[in-house]
Formats: sequence, C-alpha cells, structure tokens
Amino acid sequence: MNLLQSLCRYGQSIWLDGYERSWISRSQLQQSIEEDGLRGVRSNFQSLQTAIARQEYDRDFTTLAQQRTERTAQSDYDYLIVRDLQLAADLLKQVHSQTQGRDGYVQIDLPSDALLQPETAIAAAQKIWQSVGWSNLLLRIPAAPLMLPVIEQLISDRINVNATLVFSPKVYEQIFNRYLMALERLLQLGESVSDVVCFASVSMSHLNAVINPLIANSETSFSMVQARILYQHYHQFHGSERWTSLPEETKPLRLVWDCTDIPSESAWRYLQALAFPETVMLLSPSTLELYREVSLLPTSWADERVEQISISGLQMEISLDERVEQFLNEEGVRSLNAFHQLLGTIEQKRMC
Repeated sequence: MNLLQSLCRYGQSIWLDGYERSWISRSQLQQSIEEDGLRGVRSNFQSLQTAIARQEYDRDFTTLAQQRTERTAQSDYDYLIVRDLQLAADLLKQVHSQTQGRDGYVQIDLPSDALLQPETAIAAAQKIWQSVGWSNLLLRIPAAPLMLPVIEQLISDRINVNATLVFSPKVYEQIFNRYLMALERLLQLGESVSDVVCFASVSMSHLNAVINPLIANSETSFSMVQARILYQHYHQFHGSERWTSLPEETKPLRLVWDCTDIPSESAWRYLQALAFPETVMLLSPSTLELYREVSLLPTSWADERVEQISISGLQMEISLDERVEQFLNEEGVRSLNAFHQLLGTIEQKRMC
C-alpha cells in the first residue's frame, strides 16, 4: 500500500499540484488515477511556464501558427490551458462520477489581472468555465474580502469554486455563509444543488509565514494547530440547523490542506498530522514521488502542544488581521508576476 492508497484508507483525498501536458501524453496521470487513487489535479502558472520552456508545447504552437489567425500571448495561453484542462478533466471524469462529485476535479487559477475587480473576476470565470465545458472543473478564487461576492455569485451560477488562502476560522465561516446563501438561492428557484461544490483551501506554508512572526518562542507549527481548529469548525458548521435543513445530497465545504510549498523533506510531519477524514491533501509532484511507496501511519494530535500558542486577545487579533491583509496583497503581486512571466515565455515561443 503506497501513500495515496493509505491516505484514501483514512478517508482523505489526494490532489496533485503542477501537472502539465507530459503527465497526460506519457500516461503518468492516468496511471496515478487508476493504480494509486489520485483524485484531482491543479494546473499552475509556474509549471506551465517550465513545460513551455522545455518545448513540451511546441506542437501546439505549430498548430496555432498554421491557423493564421490574429494571435496574442493571452490568446495562446487561453488555447493551451483550455486544452490541458479538457484532457485532464476527461481522465478524471470517472472519479468524479464514482464519488458523486466529491472528487475528480481539475483546478486552475484565474488570470491574476482578472482578480483586481469583482466584475472582471466573474467574467473571466464564466469564460473559462464555458470554454472548458466540463462539470469537474474547479476555479481557484482567493478568499479576500473583495472576492467574497464573486465566490457567492459563481456558486449561484453553478460554477465550482475552491476558495484559496483561507487563514482563520473567521474566513472559513465567511466562505461557508456565502456558500449557504448561494445554495439557498438555487433551492428557492426550484433548482437542484447536488452538483454544486465549493472547497476551502488552507496553505500550510503561507499560514506559517503569516503567523509565526507574531508568535514568540513557540516550538509548535501554528498551521497544524490552526488546521485542527478549522477541522473542528468544519464539523460544527455542518452540524448546524441551517446546514442540516439542506437536501441530503448537498456537498459539504471540504477543507483542502495545501502543502505544495512545504519542502518535500519536511512534508512527512504534515502528511501524518493532517490525515483527517473528508479533507483533501494537495501535494507537489516532488513530495508525491518522494513518499509514493511509503504507507502512512497518522500521528495523534496529542503530540501537538497546542497550549503553547494562544491567538486570543485584542492585540493578537489586530496583528493577525493586519498581517493577513499584507500577505494577501503580497500574494496577489506574486501571482500577477508569475502570470506575466508565463505570458512572456509564450510570447518568446510565438516569435520563434
């Protein structure tokens, strides 16, 4: 039994971050799905840029050149990403069907320029959703205050959302309430909500980067403590009267533990500590490969000295909110730069 299979045994789903076309053309993705139980993938800007630079998409650029239509780096990106998403979604459609929509998703971030205003974010989401045309597409939207109405609107439009950069139970509750409002709106219109889904993604490395500078002399990973608290809120929210009044087939707001930026050599502790049923683990290809043949034995939360960390008190709450806001701005700039670098690489290919 390997890592994916052992985590699946504990009720957790494993998604892969950073796949590109070679994973599909060499049947690596299909093998991981069929033999190991991989249940989802994500395309990201950096992996796509690297693959384009390695000439893995040269055949696509040749095809585009032969079409003799007016092209830009943005239009070429749209063509490449839609093709990648369609191919991966096709491979994952059986997982999506077998799990009744709980898993089997291929996810993508919106172009960073589109996230500057709610209107542009909604328009970009609707465009890529319609272009891909698969119901197991999942759009990543940052859980920033500006994007909360976007998340609600997209769910109301029956577009699947992964709300990313969730740092606290407060934000998770905000996403939960937006999800509920969208579901209730659909039910009032007499529509089914069985095929509507939303996830909440917690970046473990980013959470540590945000919080650790505010904590003195702590040997405990704050992100692991916060993960435990968020998981408790998951059960609390889904046991509420408002939630239980919804149709039984309604999909819960599952938590995604994003461990992609945790160094592979340090990831084992997170893998053991975050093996919670009904959650998702998002891993980088390097981490997945390093531990692929290892069976997992989860650790007990009793091993974590939670009492060492306290985030109560007005001053801590103010500092936390300020640090999170600063980080969200920094992450927005980083994502924007990564997307522009990707477009730059595509432009170089177009000129060849």
